[in-house]
Amino acid sequence: MLKTVLLLVFTSLSCFLWGQAYKIDPIAKDSALFKAPYKIVSQIQLIGNKRTKNHIVTREILVNVGDMLENEAFFEALEQSRKNILNTSLFNFTRVDIALIDSVHASIIIHLTEKWYIIPLPIFEIDDNNFNTWLSERDYNRINYGLNVTDYNFRGRNERLSATVKYGFTKRLSLRYSIPYIDKNQKIGLGFNFSYNRREQIVYNSFDNKRLQFRSDEDAWKNLNGGINIIYRRRIFDSHSFGISYNKNSIIDSVKFYNENFLGENRNSHQFISLFYNFVSDKRDSRSYPLKGSYFNFNVVKYGLGITKSNVDLINFQVQVKKFLKLKERLFLAGSLRGVVAGNNNQPYILQNGLGYSSFAIRAYELYVIDGQNIGLAKAQIRYQLVQPRVKEIPSLPKKFNRVHYAVYLGLFTDMGYVEDNTGFPLNTLANKIQYSSGIGLDFVSYYDIVIRTEFSINKFGQSGLFFHFVAPI
Repeated sequence: MLKTVLLLVFTSLSCFLWGQAYKIDPIAKDSALFKAPYKIVSQIQLIGNKRTKNHIVTREILVNVGDMLENEAFFEALEQSRKNILNTSLFNFTRVDIALIDSVHASIIIHLTEKWYIIPLPIFEIDDNNFNTWLSERDYNRINYGLNVTDYNFRGRNERLSATVKYGFTKRLSLRYSIPYIDKNQKIGLGFNFSYNRREQIVYNSFDNKRLQFRSDEDAWKNLNGGINIIYRRRIFDSHSFGISYNKNSIIDSVKFYNENFLGENRNSHQFISLFYNFVSDKRDSRSYPLKGSYFNFNVVKYGLGITKSNVDLINFQVQVKKFLKLKERLFLAGSLRGVVAGNNNQPYILQNGLGYSSFAIRAYELYVIDGQNIGLAKAQIRYQLVQPRVKEIPSLPKKFNRVHYAVYLGLFTDMGYVEDNTGFPLNTLANKIQYSSGIGLDFVSYYDIVIRTEFSINKFGQSGLFFHFVAPI
C-alpha cells in the first residue's frame, strides 16, 4: 500500500501541463480609459522576460504600435494577447497594464514572470494504459525510471530541446528538438525527433476486451524511429504541420506465434516510411484546463509509401472538435467529438486503432480496451468552479516557484463511444456496440498547471468505480 501511495505522489509531480490563463480584472466603465471612444497604441513595453527574446512575445500580441482601435476591440485584443502569451508555455504569470499618455494615446506594459526552463526531471512513471489499469493489477514491473533533461526555451527563442534516457519496463533513448520560427516573418518552424525503444513485455492482442501480454527474458520488441516536420503558422490560432517519419519494428518468434498479424503477414520485422498532415485551430483560453473557446484538429497519416519492402499500407483520418462555454458565473460547459477512420481493415496489430489507450477512452471503461478500425467518441461535462482561481505566495521557495495558483472544479459528465471492428476481435464484445457512461468528478488545477482528477463513474453495465487521471477530461 505504501508503494502505491508513493507512486501516486511521484506520478502526479511528474505530470506537468503548461499554460493556465486567468482573466484580467474588469475595468470600470467610468474609468479615464473610456473618456475617448478609441485608443491609439503608442508603445508596447515588455518587462520581466530576462531570457525570452522580445520577438517571441510580440508574435503573440494582437496589436501593433500605431494601431487605432475602438475601446471594446482594444481591451479584447489585450486580453486575448495575454492568453496567447501564456499559451506559449513560457511564463507562469502575465499581467497587462495600460498607461494613458492622453485620452487617446496609450502605452501597453506587459509584465512577464518566466518559468524555470531547464528542467532535469527524474523519470518515475507507470507504463500502462492509464493509472487505473495499473492500480487494478499493481504490477511494479511496469515502472519506468531514468532522466529527462529539457530546455523549454533554448536560446530564449521558444525552442525546445529534450533528451531522455529511460530504463525499466520500456528502455528508451530519445532526442527531440523544435524551433517555432526559422523565417523572418515568424511563420515557419521545424521539428526533429529520434528514439530507440526496447521492451521485454508487450501487449500482443486483446481478448474479452482485456489486454493479452507476453513477457520474455530478452527484448520481445524493438523499435527505431525518427522524423522531421515543418510547421506553418500563418495566423495566431491556426497551424499546419507536414512531416515524414521512419519506423522499424522487430519482434521475437514467440510474439509472432501468439499473433502472426502483430507486424502483419507473419513477419518478425518490418520498416516503413510515413507521411502526415496535421491542422490545428486552437482558440481555447488555456491549453491545460480550458473554460472558454474552441479547438479543432484534423489529422491524416499515410503509413507505408511503397519505398521499403514492407507490408504496411494504411491511411488513417482523425477529426477532433472541442467547445468550451461559460454558462454563467462559475458555471461552465465543455464538450468534444472525436472520430477516427481507417482507410482499410487489414492493419498490423501494432497500428491497430482502439479505445482505452492513453486519454482516448470512455470514462468508467478504464480497465478495458476496445480494438477496431473506426472510432467515434463524444464527451460532455458541466463544471462548477468550487474554488475560484487563487494565487498564493510561498516566500521560502525560489522566485520561479513561490507563486502558486490553484482552482477546484466540480463536474457532472457523460461519455459515449463506438468502435467498429471488421477483422479479428469477435470475442471482444464491446466492439460494434454503443458504449456509454456518466459520473461526477473533482478536478484540481494547480502549480505549474498540474491537473489531478478524481472521478466516480458508472458504465452501461452498472459497473462503477473511483478513478484517477492527470490530464483535463476534455
